[in-house]
Amino acid sequence: MAERDENPYIGEKVLFETRPRLILNLGSTILKAIILLLFLYFFSTILSLTSLAQEYLIYYIQIPLVQGVSYLLLLIVVFLVLSILWDIISWRTIHYMLTTHRIMIKKGIFRKRKIYMPYNMIQDVNVSQGLLERLFRAGDIQIYGGHEQTQVVLEDVPNPYQVDNTINRLMQGEDIGYRKYKRKVDRKSVIDEYDKKFKL
Repeated sequence: MAERDENPYIGEKVLFETRPRLILNLGSTILKAIILLLFLYFFSTILSLTSLAQEYLIYYIQIPLVQGVSYLLLLIVVFLVLSILWDIISWRTIHYMLTTHRIMIKKGIFRKRKIYMPYNMIQDVNVSQGLLERLFRAGDIQIYGGHEQTQVVLEDVPNPYQVDNTINRLMQGEDIGYRKYKRKVDRKSVIDEYDKKFKL
């Protein structure tokens, strides 16, 4: 796995590109949107209750309670709107790509990151799906490399078993309908290497 920006592969082509599933990736954003709608719906009710409370507390507290609560509510609404927009923009910057030579993740708004793993470094691929992910036909793909236990995780990938199948086919150098990918180093079986070393 690496996090460099240079492209060492001449003629590399993107074969497949996707983003995480919106609904699954923005689970907390949906909760924020629900809270925002509740704040907007009950805004006038909260202010009227605050004005009633101020009438009773005017003898004890000499501060503008209604004005303070309205400012607080507006501040919460603005914070929720900005947080939701940030989550959506962050989701839009995440790209998962399968190229002819490697798996890449590009993400970041201000600080761009590119994480990749060449197919010849991949040791194992693991697909996991929870109940909610199965409902939305998404899942997580964990890709393990042989170098220092490196790992690349594609979270909330649409149709994860199809992506897993594509990765396995690209690892084997199979033609997946786009372009024939050939490994620079051919892998030989153990039997072929044994025959080569010990055959008379």
